[in-house]
Amino acid sequence: MLGETGWHTRGDEWVGSRPGTPDDLPLVGATRSPNVYVAGGHGMWGIALGPLTGQLLAKNIVKQATSPLLTAFDPLR
Repeated sequence: MLGETGWHTRGDEWVGSRPGTPDDLPLVGATRSPNVYVAGGHGMWGIALGPLTGQLLAKNIVKQATSPLLTAFDPLR
């Protein structure tokens, strides 16, 4: 299934901790810059929580209404 991935041509590899925030909570919402939003810092839960985060943030951007679920994740906290 992964026969053509080119494992033998791999070069520089890096392994380290996943990026995160000081309080271990994601950053989801508007920033100080107009029309700039973030949705990150989920750590190892990004794959699982990404779709819900995207859905909530999209509603926030389009409808200008912040979900109470996103309050704790405000990037300006």
